[in-house]
Amino acid sequence: QLQALTKLNLYACFSLAALPESLGELRALTTLDLRFCRSLAALPDSLGELQALTTLNLKYCESLTALPESLGQLQALTTLNLGGCESLAALPESLGQLRALTTLNLSGCESLAALPESFGQLQALTELYLGNCRSLAALPDSLGQLQALTRLSLYYCTSLAALPDSLGQLEALTKLYLGECTSLAALPESLGQLQALT
Repeated sequence: QLQALTKLNLYACFSLAALPESLGELRALTTLDLRFCRSLAALPDSLGELQALTTLNLKYCESLTALPESLGQLQALTTLNLGGCESLAALPESLGQLRALTTLNLSGCESLAALPESFGQLQALTELYLGNCRSLAALPDSLGQLQALTRLSLYYCTSLAALPDSLGQLEALTKLYLGECTSLAALPESLGQLQALT
């Protein structure tokens, strides 16, 4: 019944294991802060009904294993923080539908083995943080479609053996961090096309 609620902060509710489906009725909600909700294992499908939501912070939700497909319905979402979600094994294909998303933090998602091919559809994305994604073995070719991307962080991606040739298509990229990528044996020739890199 909290129809006017715009911000919901549940920071460090360590014992919170689930959220009610009625969450989707908070139609005015712009910010949902669930940082350090360490027992939260899943999010309700009704999450996708939060059409005003611009910021979703799930940092250090260490029990979260998956995200609902309805995530892709969050058309106003600009910031998605999943840093330290160490049990998150996959991202939904619907992620690519987040056309307003500018910042995506996946740092410390140590169980994440791959990114969905739909990743390239995130046309507004400017910052992508993948540091400490130690299970990430490859990046999708669609990465090169992120024409707005200015910052790409891949530090401590210790399983990453290669970078896609499409990397050279990231014409807006100014910062590329590859420190401690201990399995990376070579860089693509296309790297030389990154004229904006500083």
